[in-house]
Amino acid sequence: MFSSPNESSISTLLPSAEPEWNDGDQNLVQAFQENQTLREHILHHAQLMQLLTHQLATPLTALNGAVHLLSEPSLTLEQRQEFLEVTQQKLYSLTKLLRDLMALRNVETGKITTQPIAFCLQTLVKEVVAELAAYPITDQFGAKLPQVWGDRWQVSQVLVNFLSNAIKYSPNGRAIDLGAAVKQVGWVEIWVQDYGLGIPEADQPHLFDRFYRVKHGDRQNIEGTGLGLSLCKLLVENQGGQLGFESTHGAGSRFYFTLPIALPST
Repeated sequence: MFSSPNESSISTLLPSAEPEWNDGDQNLVQAFQENQTLREHILHHAQLMQLLTHQLATPLTALNGAVHLLSEPSLTLEQRQEFLEVTQQKLYSLTKLLRDLMALRNVETGKITTQPIAFCLQTLVKEVVAELAAYPITDQFGAKLPQVWGDRWQVSQVLVNFLSNAIKYSPNGRAIDLGAAVKQVGWVEIWVQDYGLGIPEADQPHLFDRFYRVKHGDRQNIEGTGLGLSLCKLLVENQGGQLGFESTHGAGSRFYFTLPIALPST
């Protein structure tokens, strides 16, 4: 007769649920993980380079054509002026693209450090709006708005970008609403609302992707780098805030971000 195996004898026959890893196995797993991470980084940079090449190609092609045509002796004064304006416009586009790229790189690498202070949001907004005085902007600030805690320069860059986009995508000329209010304990929400083109629903999930631009017939003549919102997201998150938007195609967009309220001791 066979005797019944006891619990200890069974455990010696079954493989361990958690196999022991020796140093060689652990090194192999680590090398595999590092290789996967490296592959992902390479793919990411390759995609960025492809997008950057595409962004550079359009203005460079236009510049090449305009400069070539300017050498034609038969051009009238009006034609020369037209091609000069094209050249200036494309040079501005290239300059802005390079400036946005450098800003993104500096934020990511820590070259632009966040230097938070307590400041009055209304005062900063007045300064930013003064630079865009030619466009109607409606002030909608909540009563007794407290001071906020953040990097004043970085917040100004986010406001400039939001307002510039709102103006750019409001060909109907309707006034833009700019406001702020305490939305939850310890936080202030700042928003910019326009009533212009809005964003098609299919494009909304990609709006903060680098170099992404909405391709639709209602904005085919509106230029941009597709980097501004990516930079804004980085700048807001560097200060502990959150950034988001709501939009309806054909009815306008509302972009907003949050900043912490400055403590009395700060």
